[in-house]
Amino acid sequence: MLPRAVLTLVSLFSTLPVCPGYLFGYSWGVPVPNHQDFTNHPRNILDRADNATENRTRTLDSAVPCDTDKSCGGGKYCDRHYGVCKPRGRLGDLCRRDGNCQGGYDCMFGRCQKTIQAGEQGARCKHDKDCGDNMCCARQHGERICKPRLAPGQKCWVPEGGLDYSLNQMCPCEKGLICGEVQTPPREEEFVLWTDNHHMRCKAIDE
Repeated sequence: MLPRAVLTLVSLFSTLPVCPGYLFGYSWGVPVPNHQDFTNHPRNILDRADNATENRTRTLDSAVPCDTDKSCGGGKYCDRHYGVCKPRGRLGDLCRRDGNCQGGYDCMFGRCQKTIQAGEQGARCKHDKDCGDNMCCARQHGERICKPRLAPGQKCWVPEGGLDYSLNQMCPCEKGLICGEVQTPPREEEFVLWTDNHHMRCKAIDE
């Protein structure tokens, strides 16, 4: 007859069906079953990362050489850096240019995003006239897009220049407003320590 301690352990494991596989699998180096409680277990995460790396390597090894998008056929583009054909990206996929994305998507800020209708906020532009009313054409992360002009009370100070401003620009105030100093901060910011920059707000010309 089995000792009482052994019987106790057997009964304990029988009530926890996932636990034995987890413990023995971990001790023997076997990947843990992808149970919802263990999806983010280090072993499962490493397995997924290894599989992804293997798939990328296999894709590059078996890819068709190219020098233009036309040589890759439908649904693919030519990665000119590596000189191989790759499938066009979907929403949220990384990209370097519009041609890396599927139809209906543009490469914006390094990812495939839905194309925005010309003239609307967030659409690409070259000049202010390319944007709708009360907007301007300014850079965001280096990309020229349509942005809204600043409303009354919004901070409007900008630096004289520099790299930061050349990458992320701000529209001027709405028509009929100027960017100038205000005497007192808005009520919701009355306890904020203001700097000289904070005092520059969009306001009416006669204020």
